[in-house]
Amino acid sequence: MSNSEALIQRRGFQEKELLRIEEKLREYLPKLEAERVTATICGLVQEVDEELDRILSDPQVDGLYEYDGLFFTPRGTHSFHRAFDGIHILRSLDDCKIEIFFRGKDKGHAFRWMMEELGWHTWAAKVRRMNWEEERTLNTVTKEVIEAIVEDIQERRKAQQTEPLSAEEQTFFKSYEVQMSDGNLPVNS
Repeated sequence: MSNSEALIQRRGFQEKELLRIEEKLREYLPKLEAERVTATICGLVQEVDEELDRILSDPQVDGLYEYDGLFFTPRGTHSFHRAFDGIHILRSLDDCKIEIFFRGKDKGHAFRWMMEELGWHTWAAKVRRMNWEEERTLNTVTKEVIEAIVEDIQERRKAQQTEPLSAEEQTFFKSYEVQMSDGNLPVNS
């Protein structure tokens, strides 16, 4: 299948899912508002697909990862990087999930909540694309950030470690411990 055929097929699947979503949204929103929300979702999905297409256009990605529309899986490993493409994002927004967002809730709050949840996919796709182009990693946290976190932890551990007590301090605390065990502590009056 050529790239243009795949793109046409992808658009067809997305249009079908968008119609389903719009129809479900009409149970909670007026027609024009349901259309507007669906158009916003469509824009989000297109943005995600553009970001993922940029990653997938690099031939090196195909050699290092398998991608199934949901996850980039490094070849020969069991780890993965979650990266839903547009059609999988739309399919994840099934009728039940739309009901969870909208049933019994203020429409504005429901819309913001849904878009926040869907927006995570856009954020992840952008960050993965930027990190791929800059560092050749699909992690959402860069190697530099991980190294900075490790360095910070090591510094905190060093700061928590105390210097050993001097001989004078050891003598003082030893005598204090003896007084405590004998019950001969001085009484303040």
